[in-house]
Amino acid sequence: MEPTEIDKTIEAVQAEIMPFESWERLAGESAGAFAAFCAFRDFGPERNIRKAVEAAEEDEKKRGKKYRVWRGWAAAFKWRERAADYDGYVDKLKQAELRKTIEEQGKVHRAITGKMLRVVEKKLDLMDPAELGQGTVTEWVSTAIRAERESAGLVTGKDKPEGQVDKNGQITFLPDFEGL
Repeated sequence: MEPTEIDKTIEAVQAEIMPFESWERLAGESAGAFAAFCAFRDFGPERNIRKAVEAAEEDEKKRGKKYRVWRGWAAAFKWRERAADYDGYVDKLKQAELRKTIEEQGKVHRAITGKMLRVVEKKLDLMDPAELGQGTVTEWVSTAIRAERESAGLVTGKDKPEGQVDKNGQITFLPDFEGL
């Protein structure tokens, strides 16, 4: 049955309102062909038509015929390209969810760090500086500078801060250090 002018207008408006995704049911694609595509699409990265047919059809005798039909549909309706588009879409969703989780964790970490720093600040205000040894002061300053640089994104926790001695006794100097 040929689409009417009203049908064409409705499709045009829907295309503007809701952009079409290639993995959705295509015009002219039967319900059976689309269901077969979905079985193929959802099979995952190791997908192929034969594996999808085997998973969908228990009767071994019917598999051969179903395989030939699905192979025809796959060519006619570009299953591989559509499945690849779908994989990309799902990956973008996963990446967005991961980014959201990382941002939420960052907020929690900053809140906890803020609380910890306020406790440290109160403790420092109560301490008598004369009771602190030189080693303790040096360690605190080094730790404070490292934490400040890490929070600003200038170094990562894996980077060795300048002036530190590594496990092999190697000292890391500032880039502009001129030795003797």
